[in-house]
Amino acid sequence: MMILTTLDVAGRYFFSKPVPGAMEMSSFMLAVFSMMGMAHTHQRGSNVRVTMLIRTLPPRAANFLMVITSLLTLQVVAAIVWYAVVMGMEEFHSNATTDALSIPIYPLEFLLAFGAALLGLEVIINLGDALYRLFTAQGQG
Repeated sequence: MMILTTLDVAGRYFFSKPVPGAMEMSSFMLAVFSMMGMAHTHQRGSNVRVTMLIRTLPPRAANFLMVITSLLTLQVVAAIVWYAVVMGMEEFHSNATTDALSIPIYPLEFLLAFGAALLGLEVIINLGDALYRLFTAQGQG
């Protein structure tokens, strides 16, 4: 994506010839790559967390809060998956393509849904872990 943008900018300013479709490809790549990367980032625990409140709570309360936030996150991710699939089906049935390159849009929508589904699976795993710690001796502190 960085190379495409660099070539587009260089072509536009030095040769007055931008890369055709670079803007739409960058937009699609940003959406798909970011969603695909979120599941990996969540799995590794590398996402940004504000732990100032969690550290001050007893372990049982922290686990309860983790369950609540996991459930809320799962709802948002499920909505993203649902709407991406619905949009992908609509784009498939209407044969919609991108403006500049005439690339079908529906595979990109389904990739977005797939990445969100992977994120949802990671959230479910975290939810199960938080529930286990909440109802066992590990969550008692």
